[in-house]
Amino acid sequence: SLKYAPSLTVYDYSISEEQIGGMKVKEVVFSYNYSYDIPPTDIIFHCHYQGSPVIVFLMERPDNEVIELIKKPLPLSEGEKIRVAIGRASKIKAYNFGSKFDREEDRISRDMVVPTKIFFSEAKEGIFRNPIPLKGVYKVTAMIILPREDDRVEDAHISFLGSVSGLLGTDNSRRDIWSGIAAGVKWALIIGSLTALISVSVGVIYGVTSAYLGGWQDALMQRIFEIFRSVPLLPLLIVMSAVFKPNIWALIFMMCIFFWVGPVKTVRSIGLQIKEETFIEASRGFWCFKFENYI
Repeated sequence: SLKYAPSLTVYDYSISEEQIGGMKVKEVVFSYNYSYDIPPTDIIFHCHYQGSPVIVFLMERPDNEVIELIKKPLPLSEGEKIRVAIGRASKIKAYNFGSKFDREEDRISRDMVVPTKIFFSEAKEGIFRNPIPLKGVYKVTAMIILPREDDRVEDAHISFLGSVSGLLGTDNSRRDIWSGIAAGVKWALIIGSLTALISVSVGVIYGVTSAYLGGWQDALMQRIFEIFRSVPLLPLLIVMSAVFKPNIWALIFMMCIFFWVGPVKTVRSIGLQIKEETFIEASRGFWCFKFENYI
């Protein structure tokens, strides 16, 4: 059976530095041992950078062929994390490289080229339609040109996005969906459990109190309840989240402010029903206080 390349992130690299005129040039070299039949789907470069560096990506294959992948000028930044999809952006380079070895009549449309299939295949006839995996150590070099003295690139690493996906597949950025769900479940449980516990507790206490007091106090509490119930909750939460950028605990607090109205009517109706029970009337005949009646 065919062996599919799994996803792999490489943090280890060798680095060299050279001063050319007023510019500094760094070469960051990552090694990738490819021993599979189906290549990675993309190559992603990650880093934090400051200034406006220019990065040129090169790939040295096991057969000593060197391919210039892409040249990427980065926008001016004071400290930003960036990811560069090398594979997807190098379709023209892949087509030009494959064209050197395949006959013109055997070539495919440039739009149909999958760059990584070309880069990880033997440089011989049939590279477009019947590629043969070229196994061995590949070296991906990021040549970083720093035009200013205070420009810098840090925390560089490279990801080879495999053809093997998780239980639920991957998103359009090739990230495992199952891992994201597993990481978010604990926060979903925390938000749901705390919001439900606090909201139901407040709603029950409010409904019982309203039924217990009765009269104008009950009427006032019901008007307050109706105001909260009539608020369009979802749009309000969306606006508040966009304006205030709350954390999880603030989000729980905001939901509790409006979710407590759920059990109020039911609890109040049960409380009013209990007030009319025979044993309540009997206890009043024995001069019991109102609170003692409910106890």
